[in-house]
Formats: sequence, C-alpha cells, structure tokens
Amino acid sequence: MKANSKNSPKYACGDCGSGYATWLGQCGVCGGWNTIAPIVRPNNISGADKRVSVAPSVLSQVANGPSVRISSGLSEFDRALSGGIVMGSTTLIGGEPGIGKSTLALVVANSIGNANFRVLYVSGEESGAQVAGRASRMGLDSGAVDFLHAVELQEILGVVANYDLLIVDSIQAIYDGENTGMVGSVNQVRHCATTLNELAKANGICVLILGHVTKDGSIAGPKLLEHLVDAVFVLEGERSGQDRSIRCVKNRFGRVSEVGYFKMVNQGLVDEPDPSVAQLQDRLEGASGSVISAIRDGLRVRLVEIQALVVLNSREIPKRAFLGLSGQRCQVIVGLIEHFAKIRLDKFDIFVSLTGGVVSDDPGLDLGIATAIVSGVLGLALPQNVGVLGELGLTGEVRRVSGDAERITELQRHGFDRSIVPRLAEASRGARSVTTLNEALASLSLIKNKSSTNH
Repeated sequence: MKANSKNSPKYACGDCGSGYATWLGQCGVCGGWNTIAPIVRPNNISGADKRVSVAPSVLSQVANGPSVRISSGLSEFDRALSGGIVMGSTTLIGGEPGIGKSTLALVVANSIGNANFRVLYVSGEESGAQVAGRASRMGLDSGAVDFLHAVELQEILGVVANYDLLIVDSIQAIYDGENTGMVGSVNQVRHCATTLNELAKANGICVLILGHVTKDGSIAGPKLLEHLVDAVFVLEGERSGQDRSIRCVKNRFGRVSEVGYFKMVNQGLVDEPDPSVAQLQDRLEGASGSVISAIRDGLRVRLVEIQALVVLNSREIPKRAFLGLSGQRCQVIVGLIEHFAKIRLDKFDIFVSLTGGVVSDDPGLDLGIATAIVSGVLGLALPQNVGVLGELGLTGEVRRVSGDAERITELQRHGFDRSIVPRLAEASRGARSVTTLNEALASLSLIKNKSSTNH
C-alpha cells in the first residue's frame, strides 16, 4: 500500500524513489522487484535545533567575475560551449551507443592534458587496454592523461582531488555501495551525479559526464540529472556516416541552442567549420528531384540538400516516406501541389529525404520540398546555381522565415546566386522573390500557369 499524506513513508524504492508505508516485493510505480528498502532517517531533532544562523547578501554585492574557461581543443565544441569548459562546472554529454561520445571525450582529454592541465579519465565500461588501444588508433599522445577503471564512486572520490578535469564514462556505470539501488538505477544515477556536481563546485574541478540516451532520444536516468548539471549537450549523427553535430540544450554559462559540427575520421572527431560544404560535395549534377535550401541549425545557418524520388505505382494506396523531415508537414505540401499546381500525385509513390542524416523541421524548407517533388515527378532538373527558400501557407502563399537574410547570404556564398525566395528587400541581391507556390514553380519552368487562385 502506497503511503498517503497522513502517514509518512517508511520504505522507498531504490530505483524511482516512490515511498511506501510497508515493505513490498515489487514497486507499484516503476515495476522493479526487490528494490524497496527502509528509509534511513537521522535522529529526530527539534525545530528549534534545526535552525541555523545565516545572513543573506545583497545581490549586487555578490562577486561575479568572468568565468575561467579551458579550451577543449576542438573549436566547434568550444563554440557550442560558448567559449570553453568552465572551471568548477559539470557538463553532461548524451548520445546513442556508438555515436562517438567516448571518442569525443578522449580527444578533449588529450588536448587539455597536453595544455598542462591534470586530467583523469574514469571508465566503468572499458578497460585501460581498450581505451589505450583507441587512443593509439586515433594517433593521440595520451601520455598527459591518467586513466582509472572504476565503477565504485568512493574509489573515484579518493583520487580525484589533484586533477583539473574529471571525465566519467559513463554515469550509468557508476554506483555508490553506500546507497540503495542497482547500478544504472534512477536512484544511483541521481546520487552519483549529485555527488560529482558537489565535487566540482567545492574543488573547482571540471567534471565531464557521459550518458546514454533512451529510445526516444532523451538522456537515460532521472530528469533531475539534467537539472543538476550546468550544461547538457547531445551528440547526434548517423553511426554509419562521418558527420556529427553536438547540440547544446542547456548552458548556465552561455548560449543555448548552439551547435558544433564534426567529422569522424581515423584520428577521431575533427572540426567541420563549414557543414554546407559536406552537403554539396557529393551532389549529382543535373539530377531531377534535387534542391538546395538553407536552414537555421541552432544559431547558425547551413545548406541542406533535399532529394525527392517520385515513382509511378500500380497499387491503390501510394507509399509516402519522409526521412529527416516532418511527415505531417510533407503530406500538407503534397496536398498544396495537387490543389494549386494541378499535378496529380495519387498514382505516385513519393520519397523525400534530407541527405547526410540531417534532421530538421524548419518551415523554411517547405518551398524546397515542393520544388523537389515537382522536379522529381516531371523529371526536370533545376539549374545548379538555384537554391529555394520559403514557408508555404495553406492558401498557396510563400511566407518569410526567420533569418532569411542570413540564409540568402549563405546560399550566395556557395554560388547559388539565382535563388527563389519569399518577397523581401534582400531579393535585389540576385535572388528572385515570389509570392505564391505557382509563381515559384513557373519561375523555374516547372509549370506554365502562375495563378494560384483557390478553387
């Protein structure tokens, strides 16, 4: 029976923290077996004895000098960090297994260690031979990095005092024998993260924690884990590809939504300062269904290639697949094409993708998606120097998007000087402004009728 407000719990689940009045074999909240244990409380203290003498400070008189930062050795990671790792901070990096979290941590450890800082790399998942072998394959001189294989938190706390940077790989593999719960349980993850965060604040040590993600992409463990740390980053990309990005979702010392780009090579992760180049270098010239557009990725603008494959089918229900894009949004765009451009698509299978494993729900891709589909169904390729940008409304109008001037500049910087864009002042710089879907398609010679009157 779960405890009510009138009866304080005497037992608690070590995994989820739910309280109970009596012992049970299974937790009714998280379903864990044999996870419920008695709650250990300190001896009762009177209310008068609990009070301590504290004095508040005037906020304007609190010392608030600039934060001391250490460069990670990767300019793109430093950019996402808003200038480097802050001394005394706790940073959490999440990502899918095999995406490159440990590789990133090893590169950072090697760079900071070679900058005359003391670095301790703690792994609870790999042995010293495994980590040293990876460093050797990456060509890193890891002589400035100390390694410890440990899963017990108290062992780590016993040796970390003399270091400037502590890397924990991963938080789900660490446990404290003095605390309840199994390794990787919610209670253990919460307790270990809290202890490491207090360690960072008390000793001015940089703590870099690696964590796994769940199937839905969120970082495994209690949500409190993300609240405890100072900064949270997610490493993204396709494991089979080279491109990686690290996205900031929380930063108490800098800008949120910053993104850094990397490329996975034999030497590990290296900076990719211009991700637009990677999108363009493999583009096939003269291919129908291929359109270049520009998106806002965090605080930056990058080019992406939209590819559409439109195939005639003999089934009653056509197939629709949209990779890296919002499926609902793409279905609406298909409807707009049929209604305004008068192009029937009910007999075609339609497959649309953002190349390179890019994922985006940027509304500025709408016009580019529509253009790629029409180009694919008609088999007509766009000129190589044309980019397409704009959001589509349900009445067929082309709407402006945020940061349109920066997007046009990025398109022109890479040679797309005949881009189709919404009506705006910057169109005089070589881009052609349009007001409707039909006008955009007609300007590219994909249809003849510019009219977009609703019927």
